[in-house]
Amino acid sequence: MAETAHIDSDLVTRNLQAFMELMPELGARLRNHQAQSRLVTNQDGDLDVEFRGEMLYGPGGRKRVEAMVEDSATSVEHHINMNPLTSGHVDLITRRFLVQTLKRATEAGMEFLQFPEETGGFHLVCIGLGLGYHLPMLLDQVKPAGIHIVEPNLDFVFHSLATIEWRPILETRRENPYRFNLIISDNSGDIARSLRAAIRCCCPVIVDWARVFVAFNSPILMAAMTEFMRDAQLIGIGLGFFHDEMEMTRASYMNLRNGDYQVMQYGKYALGTPVFIVGSGPSLDDDIEVIKANQDRAVIISCGTASRVLLANGIQPDFQMLLENGAAPYRALAAVHEEFGFGDAVLIASNTVDPRVRGLFENAVYYFRPALSSYALFSPGNQYSLEDSGPTVTNTGTSAALALGFRELYLFGVDLGSRNPKRHHSKHSLYRHDDDQMEGQKGAMNFDTVFDVRDVGNFGGLVYSETIMLWTRDALGRIIGRYRPGVDAYNCSDGLLIENTRPLSSQSIRLKSTPEMKAKDLAKVKATFLPGTEAHFTERWGRENWPQSIISLLEECAAAMDDHLGDINPMVLKLSDLLISDYKAPPTVAQFFVRGTIMMAVMCFDYYAKRVKNPDHKAAFWDIVRDEFLETVRAMTLQTEWYFENIEKFESDEELFEKVTGWQYE
Repeated sequence: MAETAHIDSDLVTRNLQAFMELMPELGARLRNHQAQSRLVTNQDGDLDVEFRGEMLYGPGGRKRVEAMVEDSATSVEHHINMNPLTSGHVDLITRRFLVQTLKRATEAGMEFLQFPEETGGFHLVCIGLGLGYHLPMLLDQVKPAGIHIVEPNLDFVFHSLATIEWRPILETRRENPYRFNLIISDNSGDIARSLRAAIRCCCPVIVDWARVFVAFNSPILMAAMTEFMRDAQLIGIGLGFFHDEMEMTRASYMNLRNGDYQVMQYGKYALGTPVFIVGSGPSLDDDIEVIKANQDRAVIISCGTASRVLLANGIQPDFQMLLENGAAPYRALAAVHEEFGFGDAVLIASNTVDPRVRGLFENAVYYFRPALSSYALFSPGNQYSLEDSGPTVTNTGTSAALALGFRELYLFGVDLGSRNPKRHHSKHSLYRHDDDQMEGQKGAMNFDTVFDVRDVGNFGGLVYSETIMLWTRDALGRIIGRYRPGVDAYNCSDGLLIENTRPLSSQSIRLKSTPEMKAKDLAKVKATFLPGTEAHFTERWGRENWPQSIISLLEECAAAMDDHLGDINPMVLKLSDLLISDYKAPPTVAQFFVRGTIMMAVMCFDYYAKRVKNPDHKAAFWDIVRDEFLETVRAMTLQTEWYFENIEKFESDEELFEKVTGWQYE
């Protein structure tokens, strides 16, 4: 029988003080925690946890855990293996950096391994803490910059106060509070999502070869591990890039400079009228008659290309949502405008959309799209932005509906994939299908996305999908979840299952609203929109020498490369402090402008640097990286100067990209 453990009270006191100092909320929980289990000494003389006669480790348990750490040091199964970035996945500048780096490396006779053979990494992920016996060995092997631990049972964290020294680990939070995360949850889905968020906040740049260790066998932890590893590719997605920031800043500049717009802000009151949020997924065709029959009693929010489906079927949208910048969305809406007209639909769009879109609508309302240079440049405050408004326009529609005060939501055509990969959108949409008769249709578009994954369907079974759609699903579930339980969200789409929504066949919809309710609530919403002013534009644009601030930051990035050549973790920590130090202060225009492209370049060289086959070639590879990185910074500096001198001379993103595509680097 296990004996009650002799506890080092001084160690417990030191650890509690460390938690109270560096993670005070968790420290307070631990200080007041009443454990349901018992810390004991087992037959090996090791500390163990006993609950109702069951032991956490059991005979030989500590040695078994330590052997697992040793055996998994370079195991592929215990690391995140990211796909290498290719020229098709990066922007023009990073593409040149990647091609030139690999070309020079190949010409120098360098070869690369499929998987690294080193134990080190930027991130350490421990799925399960137990008593923490694995932590010292893992920290010594990995030497991580970011440490992320999940534990379903607070008892184990409490007991670990008597088994390991916590202060050296917790001290990593002084420099950056995101460098150490301890997540307490017993829900596998929450664990997987929280881990992804923690790593992204800490540093989304070097996810490849992150060490992942499962501390003990548990159904919750194994399910969390499976989901986390499956979706790890989402951690570094959507970081932005240099030329896209140029276009969105240009578009925002043109949209706002004459004050001919309104600004959306959060509503103060909950509204009783239901909202139909309409995407253009293939299942929309099965629900169109239900939408039509209820359009006088529900606010109709058209998301992107869903407008043609609605108007072609005699349904007038109340709001038309647009997220994406660029000429392609403009051409699509212009074709719908020419064919049907938008009537009195109010445009609600990001301030970064193509400036020509404004002319298609009687009323244009902008929100300030966050996490962009144009947001830092022009936004008057958080209340004029939308949370989780991307990555697709269906996110925009859902976020806007909630922000405006609507609390009864119905999703139609928000499939985020398809039951049949050959039928990817509604037959009335502007997207071409193999069996469509779309010859001569203005605004018709190809759909080149490959549905390469399958996931759980809203009405059961599996649905074909892909990475961006999975990202969209996660964001939709997250934004709706923020309003729970005060919102009822029904998913009538025959696509992916979306968290925090309830599957509902459109045939079961029974609205209690009236046309009079709808009219009153629409009037209330429209009364909240604020008029834009030229004065706002003038004040925001004139605050700073924007090109110089960007160039100065690029110079600091170049210095970070020189100062830490060949030592990736310190280099990335310095670059992170320069580019993504959001925990210190809101990001600057300069940070938003350059960080996507710089971070993608780092992703590229980090992937290959740790896979150089011959150790004697590593120093030479880093010399190549340095040369090409400094050339990247030089090109970005020249293009920054050129761009701000010519910001008013481009009509579209296509014209801008044509100029930068043919840029002469020499």
